[in-house]
Amino acid sequence: MTQQATFQSNLSQFISSLTEAFQPNLLIPSLIAGLVTGAIGTIRGISYAALIFSGTLSTHLSNGVGMAVLSTAIINIVVALTSGLPGMIATPLAAPTAILAIMAGAIAQKMATHATPEAIYLTVASAIALSSLLTGLFLLLLGKFKLGDAIRFIPYPVVGGFMAGTGWLLVDGFFQVTTDLPLTLSNLSPLLNSNLLWQWLSGAIFAVLLLGISNRFKHYFVIPGTLLAFVGIFYLALFLTHTPIVEARTEGWLLGPFPEGGLWQPLDITAFDRVSWSAIFAQTSSIATLMLVCLLSLVLSNSGIELVVGRDIDLNNELQSIGFACLSAGLGSGMVGNQALPSTLLVHDIGGKSRLTGIFAAIPCLAVLLLGSSFLSFLPKPVLGALLLYLGLSLLVQWLYKAWFKLPLADYLIVVAILVAINIWGFLQGIVVGFVFAVVLFMYRYSQVNVAPIEASGAIARSNVQRNSTQQNSLQTQGEQIYILELQGFLFFGTANYLLNRARSRVEQHPQNPLRFILIDFRQVTGLDSSAVLSFDKILKIARKHSLTLIFTNLSPTFQSQLVLGGVLPKNDEETSCEIFPDIDRGLEWCENQVLEAISCIEPSLSLSQQLSQIFLEASQVSEFMTYLEPQTIDAGCTVFHQGEPSDHLYFLESGQVSVLLDLPNQQTKRLQTVCEGNILGEMRFYDKPSLSTSVVADTSTSLYGLSKTAFSQMKAEAPALAVQLEAYIVRVLCDSLARREQQLQVMN
Repeated sequence: MTQQATFQSNLSQFISSLTEAFQPNLLIPSLIAGLVTGAIGTIRGISYAALIFSGTLSTHLSNGVGMAVLSTAIINIVVALTSGLPGMIATPLAAPTAILAIMAGAIAQKMATHATPEAIYLTVASAIALSSLLTGLFLLLLGKFKLGDAIRFIPYPVVGGFMAGTGWLLVDGFFQVTTDLPLTLSNLSPLLNSNLLWQWLSGAIFAVLLLGISNRFKHYFVIPGTLLAFVGIFYLALFLTHTPIVEARTEGWLLGPFPEGGLWQPLDITAFDRVSWSAIFAQTSSIATLMLVCLLSLVLSNSGIELVVGRDIDLNNELQSIGFACLSAGLGSGMVGNQALPSTLLVHDIGGKSRLTGIFAAIPCLAVLLLGSSFLSFLPKPVLGALLLYLGLSLLVQWLYKAWFKLPLADYLIVVAILVAINIWGFLQGIVVGFVFAVVLFMYRYSQVNVAPIEASGAIARSNVQRNSTQQNSLQTQGEQIYILELQGFLFFGTANYLLNRARSRVEQHPQNPLRFILIDFRQVTGLDSSAVLSFDKILKIARKHSLTLIFTNLSPTFQSQLVLGGVLPKNDEETSCEIFPDIDRGLEWCENQVLEAISCIEPSLSLSQQLSQIFLEASQVSEFMTYLEPQTIDAGCTVFHQGEPSDHLYFLESGQVSVLLDLPNQQTKRLQTVCEGNILGEMRFYDKPSLSTSVVADTSTSLYGLSKTAFSQMKAEAPALAVQLEAYIVRVLCDSLARREQQLQVMN
């Protein structure tokens, strides 16, 4: 499909979804859901602005509120129109806001000694807008180049540490909003001062109540309704204590004072000469952290939304959607945003699953912008701080308390380590610490996995070549000369040494019954690093020292190239102590043949009449039995039985060798069995069982004798004793085959 056709198809679907959204059964729920989530987003936006523009920046809080509220409106509208999920709600989130607050505070502190308050504000606002533009471009490019699937999976403990760190920063932000002081050891004394104590303590009480009420009652009006009730309680307390509003504002209980004018003050390009770009560039790591945290928040939010709404979400599309939203917010001098998991789920609970919901969610934001700063001056700091503390406590309870009962101790300690690192060094450093610990923990755990779960000897594990009783007995007693290792997973430095120790231990284990062959199978190996190649080189040296032969089976071209580069396998036709076979069955066959030849157990070929007298007939019965058979010669490579086709002949192999093959979907074949002289072929087909999904092909020029169904019926009529002996022999062959399969399964398990 061309790009133009794709665009037309997407446009048609978009218009169709908008048309459907205006149907009354969807319009009314969308309006309710939009207004409710918009009100929640607006309140959070104001509290986030209070977090960023606290302390020395508090004089510009009204501008910060305008920035946060306008960003909420822009991001909601853009995501509503571009997301792949109708009803998606997006707003500024707690984690990115916490980083913006750290960045704003660092800029203000650096410029405090030599810059005017206006220059500090312009620099902070420019840094916030620049971070939105860079984050938007970053997310947009990730989605454009279809990198969403590559970043979807993040270690769970890292997620937990990120969430816990966000929670702690929000707790710290609560103290900054309610008292204008960060939570540090040096500030403990002033925070316990009677006036400040009551300010943050009342906010803490509100937060605990909000946490308990929201956990007890699951309704979309609970949080906004409770916050409005807290505002009412606050003003009731002022009334009962006869405290004028002016006095409450003077003592720091209310936001403000605010300058006259609108809330939103877009950056003027002519004012850029007063911006301290060096202070912004000094925050490069914070901006990089913000970009990473926004990406992390997006992945987490989409995963949660997918889980609840029960449908897959195209992460690449959502990356582009949020990228456009952040770019739009940045152009409007706004802050970054992301999908809001709770609000989106709330929309779907209400039933407002349309694109109009996000547009309606912008209405409360626009209302606040129209009301202006006079509205903000009546907002109590303890109530706004309570919302921040509620969010922070929710995260800390989830990832410090509940996680203790859910996570393994090592994973839980990673969460705590990330939290501590974020508090000491910062968000980016904390996340890096978490990833390092997660990788180290993974390598340790993976190194404990047995990369050779199947270890066996040739006395137990056999090839699919049928052997006579003498050869079977010989392999039973001499099979310990063959040591088999079936490997699995990724072989790296954490597991390579274990493999080397297993091989060395087996070589030195039974000096009285020396080893001759080490067979290593790679069928379930997914990869190997240079340390694993080095271990194989050491195993090769052990093999040469003890005159052993290494046999590699199921080697992919990539693995073979790695072993050649590592000096384990020869580059040309040099003499070596290694052999390579396409599968473990053929590798075992070669080892078995070497063992049997060494003890002179490869017997000379016998005629069929001699073979019959050894396997199930008396010597006096052979000549009569042979009269019912028809001789036949099959050239190498010719097919005896075709896959899925029935047959009316039972064959006796006088000489040669044939293999039973299974055709695989990848155009390859698997050898299920190799039949040599002195054995029979086609017993299942001969008894009219369903046609088997295997074919039988001659490996060498093969001499056969066929018994047709007609001849067998004649035998049962003329010589019933011969027929009974033949059927008894067939039953014995089938039982031996089942016993061999059971033995193979026991070895594999």
